Amino acid sequence: LQTSHRYGNATMLASDFVFGIGNRWANRHTGSVDVYSKGKKFIHVDIEPTQIGRVFAPDLGLVSDAGAALKILLDVATEWRTASRLRDWSGWAKECQQRKKTMKRKTHFEQVPLKPQRVYEEMNKAFGRDTTYVTTIGLSQIAGAQFLHVYKPRNWINCGQAGPLGWTLPAALGVRAADPDRDIVALSG
Repeated sequence: LQTSHRYGNATMLASDFVFGIGNRWANRHTGSVDVYSKGKKFIHVDIEPTQIGRVFAPDLGLVSDAGAALKILLDVATEWRTASRLRDWSGWAKECQQRKKTMKRKTHFEQVPLKPQRVYEEMNKAFGRDTTYVTTIGLSQIAGAQFLHVYKPRNWINCGQAGPLGWTLPAALGVRAADPDRDIVALSG
């Protein structure tokens, strides 16, 4: 699995229900589909019908705008909570929080040559909370997603598995054109 952190992978593997909304299950993310999906029920909501079932068939696929689907789901959850029909998931939430506390990746390595984890640790110190990271596909994208601290929406710009080599620089220039004052770091390689 390639979620952003070890604790995310562990939570995914421990789950029995996965709800994907507006996402794309890509084979680079899932790894072995058998391991990824074993013992789980999947619901996939996407506005693009060709994305549903693209890598594996969900138990339920819904073609919908993500915002519209979430509004309906929140309305139903609120109704169920008011009627005391909503199950208590606080135990599961505590398990997830515990994994997050105990399963962070090591980043501080002293040896030479420097490990990539240490480079990303130093980048987190050097760049501020408003920094936008732009990345293409590959190990730099995966490592960046796992190790860089991104604090705001639209501050992690990637090509979304489209695979356009050489995309990083023009994309970073596009971010610059849209916001001339923004701090931008382009990751490639």
